[in-house]
Amino acid sequence: MIEPGESTRQSGFPWSGVHHIALVTPDLEATTRFYHGLLGLAVTATGPATALHGRHSLFSLGGDTPVSLHFFEHPDANVVAYPLEHGLVFLPELGALHHIALRLPDEQAGLALRRRLLAAGVTVTDVMTQGDVHDMLFRDNNGLLLEAAWPREDLTS
Repeated sequence: MIEPGESTRQSGFPWSGVHHIALVTPDLEATTRFYHGLLGLAVTATGPATALHGRHSLFSLGGDTPVSLHFFEHPDANVVAYPLEHGLVFLPELGALHHIALRLPDEQAGLALRRRLLAAGVTVTDVMTQGDVHDMLFRDNNGLLLEAAWPREDLTS
């Protein structure tokens, strides 16, 4: 057992990061409007429906590692939406995707995103401090809980 405060070195396979996170949506157009139109993520690939799955799009998170959110459209998708009754707080649910944290480079980008989300009518928490980052929570068009996090400037200067 790893005790709180301890860390370990990687062992086994030489993992180098996350390639993509696969998610479902009942409405790929609305998801594209949210992730590309509102959050500004690049759409790096799209594909038609096949015998295996519905239409799909990859949204690049950019940065140093090429991680993407890969949304598959299915009209009857059972999206793991974060319960509205919990508000926008860190309250884990058993057996559910809790949230996806997206990294921003600095406070300027974080505050600009917050203004953009609020202008679009998206409910956003106040900016919070969690260890070495500032962050805020909001939900996407599917009900998924998202976090935008950026380094604390008082720790990087």
